[in-house]
Amino acid sequence: MKQKFIIGLSVLLLLLAVFLIARDLFRNSPSFITTDCCGEDGALKEFDPSLIGFTKIKVIATGLNNLSGITTNNNGQIFVCGNEQVVAYDTSGNKTAEFATDTMANCIAFKNDIIYIGTGAYITEYNKNGDLIDKWKPFKSDGYLTSLAPGDDFIYAADAMSKRILKYSYNGELEMTFGKKDSLTGAPGFVIPSLYFDVAYGGFNDLWLVNPGWLRLENYSTSGSLRSSWGKASFENSGFTGCCNPVHMALLPDGSFVTYEKGIDKIKLFDQAGQFQCMVAGAGSFRENADFQLGNNNLVKDITTDSRGFIYILDAYNEINIFKKNAI
Repeated sequence: MKQKFIIGLSVLLLLLAVFLIARDLFRNSPSFITTDCCGEDGALKEFDPSLIGFTKIKVIATGLNNLSGITTNNNGQIFVCGNEQVVAYDTSGNKTAEFATDTMANCIAFKNDIIYIGTGAYITEYNKNGDLIDKWKPFKSDGYLTSLAPGDDFIYAADAMSKRILKYSYNGELEMTFGKKDSLTGAPGFVIPSLYFDVAYGGFNDLWLVNPGWLRLENYSTSGSLRSSWGKASFENSGFTGCCNPVHMALLPDGSFVTYEKGIDKIKLFDQAGQFQCMVAGAGSFRENADFQLGNNNLVKDITTDSRGFIYILDAYNEINIFKKNAI
């Protein structure tokens, strides 16, 4: 019994030492962007500005409140949703369209001139003029859709409440779900501690999703079979930190990834193999020191990309930030 106590105490002391060393490393690096307003919580938001590989080329101040999702189409339009409305802008920031929705929208996607909105457990279809086309039958009435990913033949929805990926035909028929924990097959299921669950469909017939409780991204076949994954728990930029990150993810045309980690407010670029490439932005990149004052409100609400490789970030101030990769 005494030996077990000594071993346990030694482990606790070792963990404490690691924490203190890591804290000091973050706190004492004078070359890092930092602030003196946030104490211990602000330390993890620090980053080396030399790692920034993108330039913010435009900010669109929407003047709206309670936005939650963003997407783009091939015609250069940017769509945002939330607060019972959808609004479209061109890349110059001019409003090009708007219409009301019947309830608060959580997420948005665009495919073949059709706008798809995730509202609670439902996917709702609208045409580009804002006319309601259909409201699909949900997987479960108490579901909560947090992300939509239109593919070639199907549209995929991430249901954070049910912890499933839902595969729908474009006729609104639920074809299948996957992600259920199964003790017989050993499938671990998705670990979704909070209402953050992101899915994306890439140009290489790739279906990617974030399994935030495992701090990793996972690649699935369109039939729901896990093919590969990457990601690890780490305070370094090569991994993800916190209980459940990243909370937002988007794919670029070349197959690389943009990720956002809540709590530390870091937006990163990873290559196709999941290797860290550079920072896109972080706390201080939007409204400078005001970013550090957000408290429990995360800096980023949603992320999307376009065919040119531009990154669009919907921030906590309901502004659209457009980033372009720096020339090498």
